[in-house]
Amino acid sequence: MKILIAFGFFLVAGILNSGVAQAEEPKKPPAKQTYVELLGKVKVNPLSEDDSDEYDEELVKAKCNKNGGPTAYDTAVQGLANLQNTIESVINSTDNSIESDVSGDSSSEEEDEFKSICGSILVLKGWTTLGVDAIKPCLDLEERQVVEILLNVSFPLIEFVCENDGSQLLGFFETGGIECLEEKTEGIRACLHINSTFAESVESTESSEATTGSPSAVIPKPFDLPEFAIDQEDCSDLETMQNCVIGQLNGCPQRTPSNFINSIFNIIKKESGCAAVLKAHEALAKNAL
Repeated sequence: MKILIAFGFFLVAGILNSGVAQAEEPKKPPAKQTYVELLGKVKVNPLSEDDSDEYDEELVKAKCNKNGGPTAYDTAVQGLANLQNTIESVINSTDNSIESDVSGDSSSEEEDEFKSICGSILVLKGWTTLGVDAIKPCLDLEERQVVEILLNVSFPLIEFVCENDGSQLLGFFETGGIECLEEKTEGIRACLHINSTFAESVESTESSEATTGSPSAVIPKPFDLPEFAIDQEDCSDLETMQNCVIGQLNGCPQRTPSNFINSIFNIIKKESGCAAVLKAHEALAKNAL
């Protein structure tokens, strides 16, 4: 289940990068700019990229045909293309809005900024669902279960972050969330490597670049997904990382940034099933005393 450790890693790393973006470009709306940069890294179908010759498209077609029938591959490719086009559209519209936003910095404009971001995220959520539905027939049963777990985690995170038109995000920024993260950067990075499980997860994820661009993969993601199970050891490791990160953030002047990140970790644990696993393990440990 190291994919959840990687999920937590990218959560923290992404937020750390948002702080860098703000520090380097203080005159640009930091949230929108970071949002555009993150979306620009999303490539949902590597078979359509310049390095697509590194992959065996015929193997992908054969897998889709085996699992979903003769139309599965074309349906998947079209669904991924529609999702990628939507991402590009959101990038362009957000990029264009940045120029008109730079002139002012009032609180109302900040509220509109986060409202705009969350509006586009909800659009992407809908298209992501359609893209996932399109590619599911190509996947093995175990891979479909992986997709379901990731969606079960991701969608509640979106709902939390974008609650009340992004008020959670706005509160994070207004209470010095970025400054807090910048101040605690080194300590947070140490939390990501607090034990071998974290190190292995981060190294394997970074080396494959989430396998969307790895020439070593004959069948690339999202057509080939790792299997994993929800187990006590990895859930404990995720909680250890959470406690470490939150311990660092608690040293900041205000608690809102710490509470925000802690809530995100709690959602990951709950929706992945880790919270239930950890609770059951705690009950067993008490009964054994």
